[in-house]
Amino acid sequence: MSTYDTRQRQLKSFWKEGKEGNDGWRTKAKENKSFYKGIQWEKTDVDILDAEHRPHLTFNHIFPTVNLISGIQRQNKQDIKVFPKKGGMKELADVLTAAAKNVTDESNGEYLTSMAFFDGLVTAKGWLGLDITYDDEPVNGEIVMERYSPFSIIEDPNCENYDLNTSKYIIRTFWWDKEAIRLAYPKVKELNIGLDAIAQSEPDDVQTISFETDTYQDATDDETKNPNKIRYKIRKYFWRTYERRSFLINKASLEVQLINKSRMDEVAAIMKSKLGSGWTIQERIIPILHRTTMVGELELEHEDNPYGEEISAYPIKRFCPYWIDGDPLGAVDNLKDPQRELNKRYSQLLHHLNHSANSGFIGPEGWEVETKEEVAAFASKPGANIHYKLNKKPERIVPTTLSSGHLAASQYGAANIKIISGVNADLRAEDTSRSDSGIAMQERKAQGALVSEIIFDNFRYTQQMFNETLVDFIRKSGSLTDIEIKDIAINAGVPEFDIELLKHRAAGKYGIKVSQSQHSPTTRLSNFSMLLEAAKAGMPIPMDVLLEMSDIPNKKEIIARIQQQQQEEKQREDIKIQSQANAMNAKAAQAQNQGGPQPGGQSPGA
Repeated sequence: MSTYDTRQRQLKSFWKEGKEGNDGWRTKAKENKSFYKGIQWEKTDVDILDAEHRPHLTFNHIFPTVNLISGIQRQNKQDIKVFPKKGGMKELADVLTAAAKNVTDESNGEYLTSMAFFDGLVTAKGWLGLDITYDDEPVNGEIVMERYSPFSIIEDPNCENYDLNTSKYIIRTFWWDKEAIRLAYPKVKELNIGLDAIAQSEPDDVQTISFETDTYQDATDDETKNPNKIRYKIRKYFWRTYERRSFLINKASLEVQLINKSRMDEVAAIMKSKLGSGWTIQERIIPILHRTTMVGELELEHEDNPYGEEISAYPIKRFCPYWIDGDPLGAVDNLKDPQRELNKRYSQLLHHLNHSANSGFIGPEGWEVETKEEVAAFASKPGANIHYKLNKKPERIVPTTLSSGHLAASQYGAANIKIISGVNADLRAEDTSRSDSGIAMQERKAQGALVSEIIFDNFRYTQQMFNETLVDFIRKSGSLTDIEIKDIAINAGVPEFDIELLKHRAAGKYGIKVSQSQHSPTTRLSNFSMLLEAAKAGMPIPMDVLLEMSDIPNKKEIIARIQQQQQEEKQREDIKIQSQANAMNAKAAQAQNQGGPQPGGQSPGA
């Protein structure tokens, strides 16, 4: 069997395994999305209630709960930060920080990151990715950051680790029209025939503007059957294999070079002439990243090491708020039952009140009034007049009194949502009856946030993996030219930066650490409270340090203004000191010229 056939069979098994393995999550995720949007009743239940003329109310407490947790993240956004681990690496760390910040800024990375966090809260999975686009940079390409819909990614369902670098594959899907596919892959033989065949054999991989299934949409009339409006589902497979490869290693400098298989004899001969020079050849088993683009079972493109030979990590990173041995959970999953209970109890209360207001009448046989329909419709209105014959008076049916248990049960759903989510009254700022100090209120909010701290901890881990891969793209993909690196270095305040340092393996592995600033609301607020109390006690803590730890809006601009004022005051003080010194020198010179006493009380001839 050829390599191509083997690859096709393997990718086909990935697709089947991934779709089946993620079906359970997909069903729950769609329901979670509906609950967040306020669509919380089953259609069959709605039909029954409508037929019985009974209400079906929705009081969406999930909506503000998710928004509050998302808001905490949005108020504590992170910037990637590269720190030097040893002396001499500060310049490299500063340049990498500036380069990474440039990528995220150009891609509107703060918003994409917040959207991925929100996706995770609702569906249990949020996705961030990196790619190299050649739209504006046709030669070397440009690194871009992307956020993917949770429903567009299919990952290996057998991977039990949070880090997907241990999984067999990740599949990203997206829709593309026929003309775009033709332009992007002009060298694919029989492309048009293959696309037409897909519409017949694999309807899930085609869609048009009028009818949609999971992967296919087809027009229903000849007028809309425009081939340019037909879209095909593109499957982009990221998958890894393992190979035994040879490396040329300098033990002194830790420089590593991958040896091309075709040059092994040539390298071995060179090594013999350099015995004792510190170089050696070693074999290692390493992962190889592959990227295969397909539509249906038609292969459009296959690439080994698509981002460079030294990048083997998947460029797509997943965020799950809760992760239990392969099972992801979002913030909505455990809130649906109390939300259903809340909706049903309030709907029953309203139904009971409606029937209490117009509970109906009872009368003897042959009861004749204006009409029974009029009594049923209007007897609950003020001033209703009912006429009846002698000795045949209708009697109102006394409604059952609303039990206290029903009223209490209607409150349980809302209370359980707060208990389960951890978003308590202090976090919601609902309790306005207390007169506690601001610090005490902040501490209660911080304690309430502890329940959701695991969510932020997992998100930190996702951001850490993403940032490390981004730095690898900057260092190893070759997308940044020397001129671009020089410009970034100048903007970072490192005009004499050595470009070779950026690509040096030992410097990248042992000289720097990729991280991010604190974003835990609990930790930050606690630190701010301690600093504030220390400042009140008389400790000389600079104002800009206090502001940096706070959540005051526009704090960067305020800190910049303060620093500017401090510089201006220092300049004025320096000028004042210099003026005083000049005055003293002038006075001393004048005294010397007049033969008077010198500074210190001595005469010139003393």
